[in-house]
Amino acid sequence: MSEATNKFTPDPYKSFSEKLNGRAAMLGLGIGLAVEALTGKGIIEQVSIFNQASTIDLSGVNKLLGVMFSCVGIFS
Repeated sequence: MSEATNKFTPDPYKSFSEKLNGRAAMLGLGIGLAVEALTGKGIIEQVSIFNQASTIDLSGVNKLLGVMFSCVGIFS
């Protein structure tokens, strides 16, 4: 072996974070496959259904901001 290989020691923080990320990915995949087995919908379908359900209607906020900024023009 070369000297560079003998002197290499992995950073303990990086190895911990890599293990944690790998475990989280395995857990997410396992949960996704379990839900797929229960519902009959694939992981991609599950994500698209979640994204459609979490759409927020912001038309009220847009109207409120329009009223607020139109009032600013009146006072100046």
